[in-house]
Amino acid sequence: MKKNIRQTFLFLTLVWCAGMLFSCKKSVKPNDDSPGAGLRSNAPATPLAELKVMSYNIHAGIGIDGVYNLQRIADVIRNSGADVITLNEVHKNYDASTNYEDQVTWLATELGMYSAFQKTTWKSPIAASGNKERQFGHAILSKYPIEVRNARIFTAYITHYHGLLETRIVVDGHPILFYSTHLAVDSATLSQQRQQLRTWMDESAGTKILMGDLNAVPTNANILSLKETLVDSFEGAVTSYTFKANNPTIRIDYILGSSNITFSNSQVISTQASDHLPIVSDVSVGASKLRLMQYNMRHGEGTDGVVNLQRIADVIRASKAQVVVLNEIDRNYDPRSNYVDQLAWLASELGMYYEFQKTTWKSPIAASGNKERQFGHGVLSKYPIGDSSQQGRWIYADYSTHYMGLLKVRISVNANPLYVYITNLGSTAAERLSQAQEMMSYVTPPNHTWKVIAGTISDIPGSAPVGEITASFTDVFSGQTAYTYPANAPDRRVDYIFVKSPVAASNASVISSLASTHLPIICDIEMQ
Repeated sequence: MKKNIRQTFLFLTLVWCAGMLFSCKKSVKPNDDSPGAGLRSNAPATPLAELKVMSYNIHAGIGIDGVYNLQRIADVIRNSGADVITLNEVHKNYDASTNYEDQVTWLATELGMYSAFQKTTWKSPIAASGNKERQFGHAILSKYPIEVRNARIFTAYITHYHGLLETRIVVDGHPILFYSTHLAVDSATLSQQRQQLRTWMDESAGTKILMGDLNAVPTNANILSLKETLVDSFEGAVTSYTFKANNPTIRIDYILGSSNITFSNSQVISTQASDHLPIVSDVSVGASKLRLMQYNMRHGEGTDGVVNLQRIADVIRASKAQVVVLNEIDRNYDPRSNYVDQLAWLASELGMYYEFQKTTWKSPIAASGNKERQFGHGVLSKYPIGDSSQQGRWIYADYSTHYMGLLKVRISVNANPLYVYITNLGSTAAERLSQAQEMMSYVTPPNHTWKVIAGTISDIPGSAPVGEITASFTDVFSGQTAYTYPANAPDRRVDYIFVKSPVAASNASVISSLASTHLPIICDIEMQ
């Protein structure tokens, strides 16, 4: 339930739509509770930056023994060797229980570190507080200078405010965005905060580390949702419990990083200085990674002749792909798909951004909700998609029965722009060859470092159209059969993912499913 808060902390989301020839644009705020991607990062050959980080709910410096002793907290941090530390439940001149001490300043001075603080609860000054505002919140300590970018308060709350502190810290010449937060205990409120957190984090491109008390266990849907685009430093460490310090049985404190981060030597530190145990991890910054799927969904019609969009969504979700190229999508198009906007439905169901190119269209009618009836191809992405200035749409000159086209989108994967080209080629060999040649004339900008082509080429490996592409791109299934059609008895490959160095692909596989007449394909890619 939304509540009004002070005007200085109001968050206003601006949603805009822009139409253009052969296009339809809409961004979806991710809001799903689908299973996480379980991302793993591999050690980069040449790290861009290396450091140690810590997440610690200090419980205002009050130990599990009920004694207030900030020196114990400082000693734990110092002995850990951490370079950047997120602290939860920090007091600034707040309460008699902590002697109205400015804990942020004291710790920063004691440890010789820079600091940044966000208040999430505050009270009026009193004489005991030195006539300073009494503040409670979270903080970041760092051996490196800190630039505060944003300190925002979540719209949803129960008894007191919660917030997200965004900072920028340069390590070894490489900028890293550090986020500190403390989420609500209440499940419904936590879910709303998590959605807003992701929206805010998606506004910035770059290497990211999110730390704090998230008040949910690793199997919670909210944590799994965050892990669709963030790596968990304790992934697979089932018993890395952080609460309560004297008898830890659950983990609710986290260090999460973007997919270009490798975590190692992750540890829970045993100490009674707070009611939470601190966690630390070594960080190495390298190349961005993601899982990509290509799927000709045939407007959701399975091999049984039944249109069932939920089956398509389930296949995508189970694949744990962060970027999904879709062919043969209906948008308010036809009775065969009940005039459903299939792309918008899938984006909402899966909590993904999306983009589309129409290649066939009809005039609006009442049954379509008076919306233009469109058919074409598009993309879903867990990562933000660039605006129209970073996109391209081309309708091929050669066609026989209906238009075919090429959609280019720019997807921000951490600090790196991935350009994805989506296509579906025609029904005759001659037009496919002409279309492939025209497509490759568009896939040439020298400033586009990381490129992928995906879609239904409608021809087999070794054919002339495929040869046009593999002259400069690599087929991720090169040397494999990888049949994708027909789904119930596949005997040929007509669906493809191509990458161009410095994009590298691995773990390419065909997914068995009867939700469409085509089989989906996936691979893991690394933007080297």
